Amino acid sequence: MQLLFHLWLKHTLHFLVGFFYRYSRRLHVTGHENVPHGVPLLLCSNHPNAFMDAIIVGMTVKRRSWFLVRSDVFRKKWMAAAFEFIGMLPIYRLQEGAENLAKNDETFARCTAMLERKKAIIIFSEGLCIQERRLRKLKKGTARIAFTAEEANNFQLGLQIVPVGINYSSTPWKFRTTVHVRFGKPFAAADYADMYRESPAKAVNQFTRELETRMAEEIVIIENKEDDEMVAGLEEMFLRERTREAGGNPSNQCDTHLTSVKLAQLAGTLSRTQPEKAEALRHKVKDYLARVHDLGIRDWNLRPSSIEKMGSADVLGDAAFFTLGFPVWIFGVITNYIPYKVPYLLTQKIVKHIEWHASINATVGAFLWLLCWGLESLAVALLFRNWWLLAAFMLAMPLSGMFAQYYYVRIRRSNGKSALLAAMRKNKAEVEALINLRHEIDLETAFPRS
Repeated sequence: MQLLFHLWLKHTLHFLVGFFYRYSRRLHVTGHENVPHGVPLLLCSNHPNAFMDAIIVGMTVKRRSWFLVRSDVFRKKWMAAAFEFIGMLPIYRLQEGAENLAKNDETFARCTAMLERKKAIIIFSEGLCIQERRLRKLKKGTARIAFTAEEANNFQLGLQIVPVGINYSSTPWKFRTTVHVRFGKPFAAADYADMYRESPAKAVNQFTRELETRMAEEIVIIENKEDDEMVAGLEEMFLRERTREAGGNPSNQCDTHLTSVKLAQLAGTLSRTQPEKAEALRHKVKDYLARVHDLGIRDWNLRPSSIEKMGSADVLGDAAFFTLGFPVWIFGVITNYIPYKVPYLLTQKIVKHIEWHASINATVGAFLWLLCWGLESLAVALLFRNWWLLAAFMLAMPLSGMFAQYYYVRIRRSNGKSALLAAMRKNKAEVEALINLRHEIDLETAFPRS
C-alpha cells in the first residue's frame, strides 16, 4: 500500500510540480548516471526552497528515497503519522531545543537500519533553509549518520555519498521559473575508515569539508551578496544568447547552468580584484533594468534578435493567434482558475517567509487542481451522462490550462512589443540610449566564447 501510494504521489507531483516550474528530467537534470542502484545511499543536497527541495530531489532520483526533515513539523501526531507514511524522518536541531538533540540517536539508528537494507536517504546538509545562491557551511550530521552506519558494519556497508545541487533561477518563488538538478560523482564513506578509527573528530571534519567542496561544484554560487541582483540582471539580459553562442540549447537548463556559473564567477572575480568596477557595473545593470521597466517593456524587447523579428507579419501572427485561441483560453481560465489563483492568494496572506512560497503554492495548487479536476469531471458526468463528452472534458481541462498559461505569456509579449513601439514614437532617443547601454554592459561582461 505504501509503495503504491509513493509511486502515485511521485508521478503526480512530477507532472504537477513539473508544470509549476519549467522542469523535465531530460532537459533539466545532470548526472543521473552518478546515482548508483542497489547500494546504501546518502543524497546530500543544498536547501534554498523549503520542502520543495525534497519534492524536487525525490521525484528526480529514479530510486525510492526517504527524507530527513526538521523535527518541528512532527509536533502534531496526525502530521507525524502522515509524514512517516510518505517517508520522512525527523532530525532534531538546536533551534528545536537542546534537550531534544539526544533524540537524534534514535533517528540515526533508524537511518543505519535503512542503509543496511540498501535504502536511499535524502539529507539537506546545510541544516537550515535560506533562499540564496550560496552554499552555507555544512553541519556535521551527515558525517555522523554515515560513520554511525559504517562503524556498525565494520566499514563494510558500502555506503555511497552523492552530492546534489538544486539550482533554481533568481526567483524560485515564481510560477514557471526554472530549476536544474545536478548529481555529482559519488564517494564512499569507507574511504575514511582508517582516519575514523584513528580520530573520529578529524574524520568527521575532513568528510564534511570534502562533501562541501563536492556540493559547491554542483551549484551556482554568487560569492558576494551584493552581486545577487547584478547576476540576476545579467542572466535576464544575456543567459539565452550566451548559451546559444557557446553551442548550447537555451531551453536546456543543463546548458544554461554553465552560463550562470560563468556569470557568477565573473561577478565574484570583479568584486575581489576590481571592486570599483564591480560597483559601477552593479549600478549600470540596475539603472538599465529600472529604465526598461519604466518604459513598460522587458529586456527581451531590446535584444537584437527580437527587434529584427518585429514587423507586419509579427503583428498579423499575434492577431490570428489571439483570435483563434480566445475560446480555448476562456475555457482554460474558467476550469483552472481556482487551483491557479487560490494558492497564490493564500500564500500572500499567511506565508511570511519567502522560502515557503513556492512550496505552498505548488503543492496546494497541485492537490487543489486534482480536486477540481475530479469535481468538475463529476459535474460533467452527472449533467450530460455521456462517456465521450466526459473523456473529452477530462483531457481538455489540463490541456486548455496549459494553453491558457501560454496564451497569457503571448499577451505579455505582445504588450511588450506595443509598449516598445509607443516608446519609439514618444522618445526614440531614450530607447536608443538603452540599446547602447545594453551593448556596453554586454561588452563589459563578455567572457571568452567557446
